[in-house]
Amino acid sequence: MIGRDYIFNTLLSLFIAISCFFLAYVGESRIDAYMSVFVLDYMVLKAVIRPRRIGRDWLMIVLLLIFSFTVAFRIAEVIG
Repeated sequence: MIGRDYIFNTLLSLFIAISCFFLAYVGESRIDAYMSVFVLDYMVLKAVIRPRRIGRDWLMIVLLLIFSFTVAFRIAEVIG
């Protein structure tokens, strides 16, 4: 039987490839847009598949901080 970790890693690479293709297709060139979509891909798959992790998932914490920073930067850019 295929483990959840294997399914998670396979789907994550597939989601990132599809996201990258569509962002390039619509002409997006900002790196923060790509990073935000990649972080969302990771978080959605992590919530749905729930792969086995030993200890705290530091990668998710760092990615959430990066996502929050880019969103806050965009909001500040629009406001000011």
